[in-house]
Amino acid sequence: MSVQDRGVDRWAYLIVNGRRVVATRRSRGSGKLPGMIPHLIRQQMKLNEEQFQDLVDCPLSREDYLQILREKGLLEV
Repeated sequence: MSVQDRGVDRWAYLIVNGRRVVATRRSRGSGKLPGMIPHLIRQQMKLNEEQFQDLVDCPLSREDYLQILREKGLLEV
């Protein structure tokens, strides 16, 4: 995972074997994420609602996440 601050946004990249697989961004502002922002982050991370909730609640491990991406054809086996 790589994180960069660019302007008013913070970008996070998942890099696997030197290849950027997923990118997501959010404002560097503090506080709760309003309305559509979690939905947009979930989409950027290629997760459904249940998978995203597992990510937020922490039972979704890195390996589980990588397996989800493999199943979606976004990551080589």
